[in-house]
Amino acid sequence: MKKVLKIAGWTVGVIVALVAVVSVAAGPVAKGYINSHGEELVGRKVGVEHVGINLFSGRVNVRGLAIYEEDGEAVFAGFDTLDVSARLLAIPFKTLHFGHITLAGLQAHVLQEGEQFNFSSMLEHFASGDTTPMQDTTPSGWLMKFYNIRLSHARLSYEDAAKGKGLNLADINLRVPGFVIGDEADSEGGLVIGFDRGGQLSVEADYDATRHNYEVEVRLNDFNIANLEGYLADVVVCESLDGKVNARLSAKGNADDVMKSRIGGSVAVKGLDVVDEWGSVVAFDSLAVEIANIDLDNNEFDIAEVLLGGLTARYEQWKEYSNISRLLPTPKVETDTVLSELQQIEVEENGESKPMKVQVGRLRITDAALTYIDHTLPDEFRFPITGIAFSADNLTTTGGNNARLRATLPGGGHVALRWEGRLDDWKKQQNLFLTIKGLDMRQLSPWTVAYTGQPIEEGIFGLTTRLNITHSQLDNHNQIDIYKARVGSRRKDVEPEMKLPLKTALYVLKDKDDKILIEMPIKGNVDSPEFNYMKLVWKTLGNLLVKVATSPARALGNAMGLGGEDMDFIAVDAHQHGLTSEQYHALGNLAKLAAADSLLHFDIEQRMPAAESDSTRMHYERLNHMVKSYLHEQGMKQAQLHITAVESANGERTGYAIESKLDIEE
Repeated sequence: MKKVLKIAGWTVGVIVALVAVVSVAAGPVAKGYINSHGEELVGRKVGVEHVGINLFSGRVNVRGLAIYEEDGEAVFAGFDTLDVSARLLAIPFKTLHFGHITLAGLQAHVLQEGEQFNFSSMLEHFASGDTTPMQDTTPSGWLMKFYNIRLSHARLSYEDAAKGKGLNLADINLRVPGFVIGDEADSEGGLVIGFDRGGQLSVEADYDATRHNYEVEVRLNDFNIANLEGYLADVVVCESLDGKVNARLSAKGNADDVMKSRIGGSVAVKGLDVVDEWGSVVAFDSLAVEIANIDLDNNEFDIAEVLLGGLTARYEQWKEYSNISRLLPTPKVETDTVLSELQQIEVEENGESKPMKVQVGRLRITDAALTYIDHTLPDEFRFPITGIAFSADNLTTTGGNNARLRATLPGGGHVALRWEGRLDDWKKQQNLFLTIKGLDMRQLSPWTVAYTGQPIEEGIFGLTTRLNITHSQLDNHNQIDIYKARVGSRRKDVEPEMKLPLKTALYVLKDKDDKILIEMPIKGNVDSPEFNYMKLVWKTLGNLLVKVATSPARALGNAMGLGGEDMDFIAVDAHQHGLTSEQYHALGNLAKLAAADSLLHFDIEQRMPAAESDSTRMHYERLNHMVKSYLHEQGMKQAQLHITAVESANGERTGYAIESKLDIEE
């Protein structure tokens, strides 16, 4: 018996000694094999500083591993330390049990040149060596347990050589306490990524393997948007992009139906500034968004609050392009095509497409400023709007809305707007009430130069407008209030779109207090391909000004309460021997107008049948003499009156055709 025990003892001792020798030798052997045959294994030169293997504890320690680029000089990827421990005695029971896996100091550089990456040859190497067809994919029955997984201080960089852009992840740390493959077991883990140009991303996740429920929380702290400059180049072409993002987003749901997850959280952006070659395009101090819930299954987005402060924006228009079109290049694929494809995918997956529903409980924009610059006009038009404040509650894409806006205009004017309407079908119903007060009209001079050829030299402008759209029909009532308007002479270097007697019209429209009040209705069908609101405005205003300027006597007569019916024509029977009381009254009104305004002149044309005898001709001359005498007696100056005689056409009314004009140089 003692002999048996002795032999057994010696046998165990020899085995232990052999295992110890193998453990000691396995590390150097593995190191030498990797250094000598790395290219056969992965298709690249491989170098490792140390390999340690302990068969007793099931621990493997590798330090200083590097995989080189194809040139064998530069390092493609590597790490400082890989430390793994496993329970070898569990292998016979078809279980892989890793007590810990630690990878420290991982570094990798990914280079893309066109369609090729600097690791493409490695993929081809592995693919070329694997010619085994796919076999049975039923579960193997193995149980794999991973615990205490850690990735610490990893650095990854990506570079697109053709586009000159890249991304650096400066400090990646991953923590997974444990997960099991082949059995139901709860899992949790966390990931922390530091970005080279500032900011940190952290992710925490929990998974209930029994119910398949999951919960994920994502936090982004002080993320510098400049990290994405290279990747946003296809979307935004700018000189520089600054700003920091803080976010907290959470998602809860079931892995069996991810679309029914509940998503909420908040996003805050500070100091955003998008700069193009001419300066800052869009910037703001702060943007805060509070997300109540996002329901992907029903395509519903419930936003509790959006607060935007200190917004500044600049829009510049040239004939061929704008700063926004330069900032946002034309996409390679049309947006409508992409949307239709996405909608088609949604229909195929869900059986039907659900319209997007967005609701914002509280929207506030404070202390905003917008500047519009138009370089297409003969004179540059620059119109800064400051102090913009916008508010809306319960804003939705599927129902009625109301909002308010106020702002300060250049030169001290103010604007206020109240809106009620729909966003999903805007042509169905819209109501808008707008007031503009105290606008310095000189700010609008580049527009009047372009449209009429005349600059505005003085004036204060006010506008009250009520706009209604019902089933695509526009009904717009405007009241224009102008005080002390004065325009300059027509510019010879400008070919205006409309030749309007603007100076004359303004003169006629003014009352005794140098004030103008104009009622201007505008109507149209917004579905018409020729519909253009600003063209309608100018056309309506132009027709009004032409009407006033071509018959200033009628306009002045109405303004003075004299009536305008007899200011264009006084009917006279060719055979009457004198003037009637009605005709004297009409002539008296003309004299009153001439006395009220010395710039007003009258060209009166006597229209009578052809004179068949000298007595008829003398009869017409006596009528003319009566008209002249009466007008002079009533105070009309000689220089304000000019009478001529013409033969009337057959069927034409007989009498005096009156053309009034103002002696004003346009």
